[in-house]
Amino acid sequence: MQRTSFAVYFGMAICFASAPAGAASLVEELRLLVDTNPQVQAGHKNVLAATEGVDEAFGDYLPNLDLRADYGYGYNDLRARRTGQGQPGGQPTDAFEGSRESATLTLTQKLWDGGAREATYETAKLQRDAAGTSLEATRQQVMLEGIATYMNVLRQVRLLELSRQNEANIMTQLSLENERVERGSGIAVDVLQAKSRLQVAKERRVAVEGALKEAQARYMQIFGNAADVGSMARPRPPLDALPQSLDEAIEIAQRDNPAVESGAKQIAIANERRNVAEAGYYPRFDFELSGNYENDVDGVEGVRRDVTALLRANWNIFNGFATRAAVARTAFEHAAAQESQSHTRRRVTEQTRVAWEALDTARQRVALLQNAVNIAEEVYSARQRLREAGKDTALNVLDAENETFTARINYVSALFDAQIASYQVLAAMGKLSLEVIEAYGTTAGNEAAPVLAKQ
Repeated sequence: MQRTSFAVYFGMAICFASAPAGAASLVEELRLLVDTNPQVQAGHKNVLAATEGVDEAFGDYLPNLDLRADYGYGYNDLRARRTGQGQPGGQPTDAFEGSRESATLTLTQKLWDGGAREATYETAKLQRDAAGTSLEATRQQVMLEGIATYMNVLRQVRLLELSRQNEANIMTQLSLENERVERGSGIAVDVLQAKSRLQVAKERRVAVEGALKEAQARYMQIFGNAADVGSMARPRPPLDALPQSLDEAIEIAQRDNPAVESGAKQIAIANERRNVAEAGYYPRFDFELSGNYENDVDGVEGVRRDVTALLRANWNIFNGFATRAAVARTAFEHAAAQESQSHTRRRVTEQTRVAWEALDTARQRVALLQNAVNIAEEVYSARQRLREAGKDTALNVLDAENETFTARINYVSALFDAQIASYQVLAAMGKLSLEVIEAYGTTAGNEAAPVLAKQ
């Protein structure tokens, strides 16, 4: 499907003035939405938390410096003191009691722990990336919801305009029928038929007004402010951002959709966690540098100073098969992450296909409905001329007006459906962004003629 064919459904025969300065354009509203939406803000906080998690994991590469000190009272009645063994002159001495103090400063640098440190650090970085991907997915979904809400308000505004125009046309026809009756060239039943159609038109207008109020209420809930209909402007459709074919759209979605990216990150995280578990099979090596100061400690009078530099090795030989169970658990978690990713890819393909088919269907409907509107308008004009010449009935004129109104309503709905579907395709591909929307700007006037001329 070529981009030029997409241009058909975006040929808007709807007049929306361009947004004035300070207007509530879609880009402005979406920018405020993503800056204030609680879901997006929660995603931001998760990214910040995950970033701190990376710094936390990196701390395992740096040495630990520990200071342990004590001061207090001590009493020691050692046998060596009572017998004089090891005492000056070999004379027995009394038990030692009095104040004591000690301090130990230890620097420990982990050298190797079976790869657990490296795997933990990689896990933290992957979790940070996954949080960023999740934030992007949330941002795009919130934007898509905001776009649909914004466009629905504009849709209802246009439908209300058509409903009022339809009501005015029927009132005009009613006036004409009244004049004919007064002149003696008409019949009362035509007036009654016109009045009946007028009531139906009023009911339709009231229904559309209700739908507009609902759309505005939804707008308030999503954006947090009332819709300023007078300054809203319909965005131009992102024609060039759409791929040439469904296969291309699916290929892009499989590569760039945040859900797919997140699934890949989860597989990598599960793999690193398995590496952490397997590290339990290996010994741990640490370099330890320690300095010790003691004064009157453990019955030894005077000051004692020690300095040691050690290479320590610790190897857990048996822990109740906990390591084996941890390795098996993480292996199953890795397999589960792979299966989840397979499901995610299928779901993304489905979403892309559904959005694309909705877009294609709406495009075809617009092309057909545009012709239907043109034909209905010609029929209505012809019926009016025949009626004025006394060669047609009021019922036929009213029927033609109703067909014209219905065709216009369907046409407008299809136009908005098509444009919303285009954003759904972008979201399915993971390409929906403020930059894309802003690049196309807003409409100004009737675009039907120039767009149709491209075909």
